[in-house]
Amino acid sequence: MKTTPRAGAAPRDAAEEREALKARTASLEMELAHKNFLLQQGFEKFIEAAEKLQESHQRLQQKVDELNLELDGKNKELEKNLQEKEEVKAYLSNIFESLAIGVLVTDLDGRITSVNRTGQEMLGTEARSAVGTPINNLLGVDLVLPAGKTEAPPRPAVHEEPVSYRRDEGEELKLQLSSSVMRGEREEPLGFIFNVQDVTQLKKLEEDAERRNRFTAMGEMAANIAHEIRNPLGSIELFTSLVKKSLDDEDENATLMKHISSNVASMDHLISNLLSYTKPRPSSRQRADVHELLRSVAEISQFMASQRKVAVHLSLDAERAAVLGDSEQLKQVFNNLLLNALQAMPEGGAVSVTSRNLKADDPKLLARFKLEQAEDGGGVELIEVTVKDSGTGIAKDIQNKIFDPFFTTKDRGTGLGLAIVHNIIESHNAAIDLESQADHGSKFTIMFPLIKD
Repeated sequence: MKTTPRAGAAPRDAAEEREALKARTASLEMELAHKNFLLQQGFEKFIEAAEKLQESHQRLQQKVDELNLELDGKNKELEKNLQEKEEVKAYLSNIFESLAIGVLVTDLDGRITSVNRTGQEMLGTEARSAVGTPINNLLGVDLVLPAGKTEAPPRPAVHEEPVSYRRDEGEELKLQLSSSVMRGEREEPLGFIFNVQDVTQLKKLEEDAERRNRFTAMGEMAANIAHEIRNPLGSIELFTSLVKKSLDDEDENATLMKHISSNVASMDHLISNLLSYTKPRPSSRQRADVHELLRSVAEISQFMASQRKVAVHLSLDAERAAVLGDSEQLKQVFNNLLLNALQAMPEGGAVSVTSRNLKADDPKLLARFKLEQAEDGGGVELIEVTVKDSGTGIAKDIQNKIFDPFFTTKDRGTGLGLAIVHNIIESHNAAIDLESQADHGSKFTIMFPLIKD
């Protein structure tokens, strides 16, 4: 059966739906408003948090900037300190390298850690080859004593007397050594410092002064003795001559008289040499060419050299050889030195005579010539002459006596040859030195001041 809807029902449903729709809309609006409110609150809190974060960021940035400024200041201060330390290090290094004495620094075991420039020049050793070398081996003496059985560390030895050191080229030096312990900030020992001073020329000056004093005393005594001996010798020679005149040549007594006269003449010659040593004749100072004198003496000695199977080599390389002196006396000097060299080689050998020019600026060396340094500080020009043989050499313990009068190692020597040589050299404001080793020959070195052109 079909039902017919009642009149007025549709409008009522539509109204209800509109009311329901309005209610839902209002609810949605309220919910949306609440959410907007919550969103607004969240946005405001976000803005507040962002502002705080911005403030924190600004404070952090400010702190970073302050730290950067502080760090930049510290960096600049550090750079300044490093620069100052480098300057101090360079300054101390310049002082270390410019010291007039040699300085060798070692560790506690005595191994060299550094050598200054003067030490390198003095010892003839470069730093890179000396570093790491035990100083005892380098200088040939016990400078660092090892630790004992106790806990005591190694210690430097005390050397009051100069030690001998031979450079690579053969030159022998006298070195005065002093030492001290290098300590750290806490006074702990770190190593040793050795001060090395070349006193070679100073020792030679002292030897010259000592020898001069001995010579003066011995010369006065020798002169008195010579005069006392010469007077009776003259009488003996006079009486011998008178006796010879009364004898025939075939008489045995005449032969005896000849022997007496010969021995008197020998003694007179010895006394003449002695007086020549004690009171050398005045020298005529004129320009003399050392090379000409050396060639002349070498030529004269050629016959004796050939007899003894000795080769004489001249190597005169000096460009300037003019000195102020007495040519005859200088010839006597060179002749005596060459004769001694030949006599030192009874079984043959070789003698080399050399010359070279050099400049002296060491005050101690100049003092030996009684000279002062040139006004321009350029030193004094010298000619150095060496006479070197390959003979028997001279023992070290008697080398300081060879210039003494009456000292000789020869069976028939008078001991006046080298004493006269020394006197002549000294009278010419020159200097003479000896280097010798037993069985390795001898070398005499003479240095003359040159004439200024």
